[in-house]
Amino acid sequence: MMLTALELDIMKAVWRRPPITVRDVQQAIRSQRKLAYTTVMTIMDRLYHKGFLTRRLQSRAHYYEPAIEYAAVRDEAVEALIRNFFGSREKLKEFLDDASDEFVPTATTAQRVTPPALDETLL
Repeated sequence: MMLTALELDIMKAVWRRPPITVRDVQQAIRSQRKLAYTTVMTIMDRLYHKGFLTRRLQSRAHYYEPAIEYAAVRDEAVEALIRNFFGSREKLKEFLDDASDEFVPTATTAQRVTPPALDETLL
């Protein structure tokens, strides 16, 4: 259920304003990405075939809507990040606990000591 950065930008536009056309998505992401209409159309077609979008033909334009909720995509991406970098939620918690143990407050400010390298905490 992972999305590329471009797919995610397109999905964010769809989540914000469904139902939406390819042209509207192109306009919505124009400030971040200068993409040709056909490029956006191709990516949206792929997202449709992957099951991320639904579409319906109205007049001569396809209107797209999300087939999957933002929270589901976000949660899967976070889980993948945790698995790939930490192995499990428990290892992430251990890492964060170790890092917070090294937090040294001072009289006026808090100063963060560099936590051990990730490789050191997972071995």
